[in-house]
Amino acid sequence: MALVCAMTLAVPHPDSVPMRARSGKVYKEAVMAQRAQQAASNWQPNTTVNWFQQPISHADPSLGTFAQRWFMDLSAYSGNNYAMLYINGEGPASESPDGFMRMYAQNISAAIFTLEHRFYGESMPAQLTNRSALQYLTVENVLEDLDTFRAFVQSTVLKKDNVSWFIVGGSYSGALSAWMKVKYPTTYKAAWSSSGVVNARFDYYAFDGHIMSVLPHVCAKAIRSVFDQVSAAYDDPTQRAAMMAKFGTPSYFTKADMAWMLADGSAMAVQYGSKNYLCDNIVPLSTTDPFTQYSTIIKALWGETFTSSCYYSTACLSNASYSSQWAAAGYSWVYQCCTQLAYWQTGYPGSLRLQAITTDYYIDQCRQSFGATTFPDTYAFNTKWGGATPNAENVIALQGSDDPWQTAGVQQSLGPLYPEVLAQCNQCGHCGDLMNPLESDPPSLVSQREQIVAYMNEWLGVSSSVSSQSKKMRII
Repeated sequence: MALVCAMTLAVPHPDSVPMRARSGKVYKEAVMAQRAQQAASNWQPNTTVNWFQQPISHADPSLGTFAQRWFMDLSAYSGNNYAMLYINGEGPASESPDGFMRMYAQNISAAIFTLEHRFYGESMPAQLTNRSALQYLTVENVLEDLDTFRAFVQSTVLKKDNVSWFIVGGSYSGALSAWMKVKYPTTYKAAWSSSGVVNARFDYYAFDGHIMSVLPHVCAKAIRSVFDQVSAAYDDPTQRAAMMAKFGTPSYFTKADMAWMLADGSAMAVQYGSKNYLCDNIVPLSTTDPFTQYSTIIKALWGETFTSSCYYSTACLSNASYSSQWAAAGYSWVYQCCTQLAYWQTGYPGSLRLQAITTDYYIDQCRQSFGATTFPDTYAFNTKWGGATPNAENVIALQGSDDPWQTAGVQQSLGPLYPEVLAQCNQCGHCGDLMNPLESDPPSLVSQREQIVAYMNEWLGVSSSVSSQSKKMRII
């Protein structure tokens, strides 16, 4: 179902912004908005660190365990049977979760828990340079991590046999929340899958297809002109160094690496509700120095180091001498894409990104970084977990109309027990429903959150007296 509005501001949840992009205005403004609401509501996240010994391999306990970091928030817990497991995805966890899901959980007096994802932050079964250990970084192990942890806190913290658990995640974690319901259909009463990318896409040309459909033509044309000029300058030995210097990009970036980074700078602007900022600053395109113009835009959005991030460089990802950059670049996420998920955004005639970005480019990058046989069998993965139609119930799929990732998610309701709700507005983007409600939110997003509350209340069996309090959840 689509919810339509004409407003133009939807702030992303900070957790949904990748590590490589957290030095720019998008992430900083989202954090500031969240912190302002925390102060206004006299609530602060719990930063007390807890540790759980998790099996390195759930299939082979003889390999031992590793310490996995976790956090909890019992500030509103009444001792009832409600508990939320927030799935922290491809980045570090440093405190108990905040956002609309926290507000909902506290509204029903639920206990709140989150577990740091293996191979991210401080939850490391092995160093990233230990390539052989990366084989234990799989969706299957992650799902078992979550349920093993759930059983642990249920028995040691909640000390209850019967708990009404619900799981929440956004983006990849949104997919994990749906896959948890596939694997453990009765253990969790409900799943909140925000922009859940449940369909592993190999040749993901639909990503740019969606971007082109929501970008104004004049804006897309200006961006593509920059990319074409970068391509020409890269091919000219007399221009390459000067061009790359304007972006602050290392000389070891290949032409395809450069194209991948530049395209992601625009794609994430659309994804995270900054389409207007991008277009307002790229049109009109400079006729004298388009490289500085575009570099200034993407550095403002994503930070000064974005254009040199190891995430985009085959040479950096494949050379252990650069390993000090790997964690911040999202090395573990690159591995997950290379071995299971792909989500490889490719160019095509008329696409935003250059056609130098192909599946062959990604395969080569993966094999140089992780071994000659590395390959993501997305067909087998989707067969196992359901692709765009997971075999699960009591899951709500949330999408934003501008978000290009919705083409890897559930795009229409799969039945009354797996509804899809689309917030449709200019700049409605990725995981917007997870963010704390703000006065600037478009009506479409407000309505989307109201539907989340209604479905979660129904599936969790929340009483009408508690449910009536949902309209009082504070906004700033």
